[in-house]
Amino acid sequence: MSDAPKIAIRGLKKSFGAKSVLKGIDLDVRQGSSLVVIGGSGTGKSVLLKCVLGIIQPDAGEILIDGDNLLKLSAFDRRRRAREIGMLFQGSALFDSLSVWENVAFRLIHGEGKSRREAREKAIECLAKVGLAADVGALQPAELSGGMQKRVALARAIAADPNILFFDEPTTGLDPITADVINRLII
Repeated sequence: MSDAPKIAIRGLKKSFGAKSVLKGIDLDVRQGSSLVVIGGSGTGKSVLLKCVLGIIQPDAGEILIDGDNLLKLSAFDRRRRAREIGMLFQGSALFDSLSVWENVAFRLIHGEGKSRREAREKAIECLAKVGLAADVGALQPAELSGGMQKRVALARAIAADPNILFFDEPTTGLDPITADVINRLII
């Protein structure tokens, strides 16, 4: 295994008007390791993730994955690198107009061009990995408990077999028993 970090962030800065949120963040994450970012509300944890994901453009700094500076890649190459990342968003961020299986398969269908049949099979497989039965795939997100919604969001995060997984407050709002189940699934 190489000594180079899988993810390297150097001097990352982001402000919103006069409010400086990220003030020169530096960090390394090695292949096969985990990193937890802890801080109070509004301290920039989600902003950091959104910068790495390309949802927010940082003001300065570098974001490197396997040595490639994401901020200097072409749009095509940035999308290609983004395919390596799975994300479980705060609040699960499920599409309420899509069934559970369509939520899990969204990236497979719309990002990777998989057929609906193939994507549905993969979605059902991922639902099983997070402890949900195949028949849950036919339900709407509003029909699920908070814990089940988190499991669906986790299934969506792993559906494309990413090399990198990000989690933004994956257990917020869950009871301690359900939070423990989600934490074990993440591990």
